[in-house]
Amino acid sequence: MKPIYFLSTILLTSGLLLTACDKQSGKPATTKKGVAVTVTASTDAQPRIAYVEIDSLMTQYRFCTEHKAILEAKSKQFESQLAAKQSQFQKAMLDFQQKMQKGAFTSQDQAQTAQQHLQKLQQEGAQLEQQLTKRMAAEQEKFNNTLRDSLQAFLKDYNKVAGYQLILSKQGDNVLYADQHLDITKEVIDGLNKRYKKK
Repeated sequence: MKPIYFLSTILLTSGLLLTACDKQSGKPATTKKGVAVTVTASTDAQPRIAYVEIDSLMTQYRFCTEHKAILEAKSKQFESQLAAKQSQFQKAMLDFQQKMQKGAFTSQDQAQTAQQHLQKLQQEGAQLEQQLTKRMAAEQEKFNNTLRDSLQAFLKDYNKVAGYQLILSKQGDNVLYADQHLDITKEVIDGLNKRYKKK
């Protein structure tokens, strides 16, 4: 089984759309639920847009770094189980081939029984690989869903103060150009880590 990496970014590559909760830009911003926000001036003619660097989020948000280690450990454990099963099959196969070459089987029935045993080991190996792949995919999906819910819940509260109409996820070249003053990555990571620490 090839290593299954948890850093699936399907849930993050699309933009996170948030409706502006505070359209009255003339009112001073206040903090809610301990979320610290830096708000820049804007006019109704210019929609408020920001972006979050996903690569930075994945390496600096404590939830991501901690769960990356957990998932990698599980992946190695699953690989070890599969390698042991494959080793068992290869050893049995070698033993079977050597006996065939030496004519060690006393009857055709005995040879067929040994061959059936090999087939059973091979089937068990394939089934184990499918099971472990399915379990790892479930762990990955669980992580992705929790990360998505965590990020969306934070941005919902964050945006009550910031009043952005659109918050995008920026990763690689999915955004061709973005002015750095639109980058709210640090604020988001700091806020997420603050919340995560309290849990």
